[in-house]
Amino acid sequence: MKRKLLITLSLFIVLSVLTGFQSASANTLQQSLQSNLVPVSKMELPAKTIIGFGEATHGNKQFTTLKLDIFKHLVEKQGYRVFAIEGDFGGGQKVNEYILGGSGTAQDAAKAIGFTIYQTEEMAALLSWMRSFNEKRDAKDQIHFYGFDMQRYDHNKNGLFSFLKKVDPTLATKYEKLLTNLNDKTVYDQKTALVQEALSHIRSLMEQMKQHQSVYIAKSSMKEYELAFAFAESIKQNATLRGTNTNYGNTRDRYMAEKVMWILSFEKKQYGHNNLFIAGHNGHIEKTSTTAGMTTCMGAHLAKALGDQYYAIGSEFYESTFLANDASTNERKAFTVKNSGKDRLAVLFAQTGMADAFLDFSKAKHHADFYTYLNKAQSISAIGDVFSGWYGKMEKMYTLQMIPAKAFDAIIFVRTATPSVMITN
Repeated sequence: MKRKLLITLSLFIVLSVLTGFQSASANTLQQSLQSNLVPVSKMELPAKTIIGFGEATHGNKQFTTLKLDIFKHLVEKQGYRVFAIEGDFGGGQKVNEYILGGSGTAQDAAKAIGFTIYQTEEMAALLSWMRSFNEKRDAKDQIHFYGFDMQRYDHNKNGLFSFLKKVDPTLATKYEKLLTNLNDKTVYDQKTALVQEALSHIRSLMEQMKQHQSVYIAKSSMKEYELAFAFAESIKQNATLRGTNTNYGNTRDRYMAEKVMWILSFEKKQYGHNNLFIAGHNGHIEKTSTTAGMTTCMGAHLAKALGDQYYAIGSEFYESTFLANDASTNERKAFTVKNSGKDRLAVLFAQTGMADAFLDFSKAKHHADFYTYLNKAQSISAIGDVFSGWYGKMEKMYTLQMIPAKAFDAIIFVRTATPSVMITN
């Protein structure tokens, strides 16, 4: 009996010591985190060719206001003038027309981006700020807006055929009819055979545009021609995604990376802009391709092309009530998630009591244990536009296993994220 008692007592002591070590470790991590955090209003950003911001959800107002906070910082302190978002390329050009003084409202422009997630008052406020900024600047010093996604047709077709009617009306009339089946109304349920047929037509049109390039440029300009060809490219890419057996996720991210690099090149050539800010989901902006089934995400493509000139900022929340489409009903509604796990960054951050904070991983290197922790995999929130109540009960359903300091160069924390405010008119 005494021996059993001694063994039990010994085990209790060992477990107590180990628990004490774990608590001390968690406390040390929390202290190290807090010593490296700064409020978002005091963040410092390096001068990089591309700075990307990833959002932990598509349905929180804070992640849109953070886009504006970061971009304003880059515009006012570092001279950035180009903003690109995970949205329709053609729709992005409609937004660009608005912020350069075009007709309509900021709400109309937000809707043109192409996805419900951007039809919010926060996005309208971001676009209003851009327009106000541009009103006080000469043309060469104005902000430009782009979308780098390719999952819509109509605005791209409008941009393409507006150009072709100017330089080759006969060709425009012919291909407007041939591409009728590629449209936003049926984009999700179009018959594959019809998409494949239209895909062959857009490829043929692009070949003819190449053959007549010099003639078309003489009737317009190099800038107009390159933009029109980019519209056509987006149409072709969308039809490829929907009409072939390609790996949708990997191919889409590669296309998005290519469009980002095209925007960078186009802006440098046409306007002398050398820097670009981009925004999208955490899973696209990060560099390590941790989304299930993903071979190379957009951020990994950009990091390979640009090296350390691509600077990726992730985001994380402690608790969030956000909008998303219900996986069962397709109804857009609010869901709530609260992160847990005492050693997760989200929870360690919550313990600081800060409402928001910015952490540059490179500046944490002088805390050896903390930097080692940042280089180990952990769950980081990454919620898309589709969700279900039971997802929130299973961490794997709404997070990605990332090594924070490898996936991102920095991260922004939001303690309590609230739902986006949808445009109602």
